[in-house]
Amino acid sequence: MRKRKALSLLEVLFAGALLTIAILPLLWMTKYSEQSSMDAYYELLAMNLVKEPIEIFRGLGYEWLAANPKSPHPDYPIGDQQIPGDGLKRPVEASSFKRRIDLKIMTAEKIAQVTVTVYPAGQNRVQAWLSDSATTMEALISAKRK
Repeated sequence: MRKRKALSLLEVLFAGALLTIAILPLLWMTKYSEQSSMDAYYELLAMNLVKEPIEIFRGLGYEWLAANPKSPHPDYPIGDQQIPGDGLKRPVEASSFKRRIDLKIMTAEKIAQVTVTVYPAGQNRVQAWLSDSATTMEALISAKRK
């Protein structure tokens, strides 16, 4: 009887199938992890882009907003705008978003309502990775009490 020096084709195929079954969950987990981390990154970026004009308007105060309801700040126009991604103030990926700012002045209550919505600007990688279609935040800015 001769000694076997090599594996049979059936043994090689069986080992390959076991290896494939063992590696597939790792590949799936890597893909899911990448999707989740990119979604979290763009969600955080969208949240920061939403908060930015709200904080600026809070700093300006109700009196300024009531006196300039159509254009309270040149960098944050009322209505839709493309967000620049200059790399200094904002990441370059910010240019993949658009922002809508709405300002409603309620003079009787001396309150300004600011609504900011950030959404992907057309078909781009942000829309591919981001799970939400838009991020919206509202804030009330009241007159200072004396």
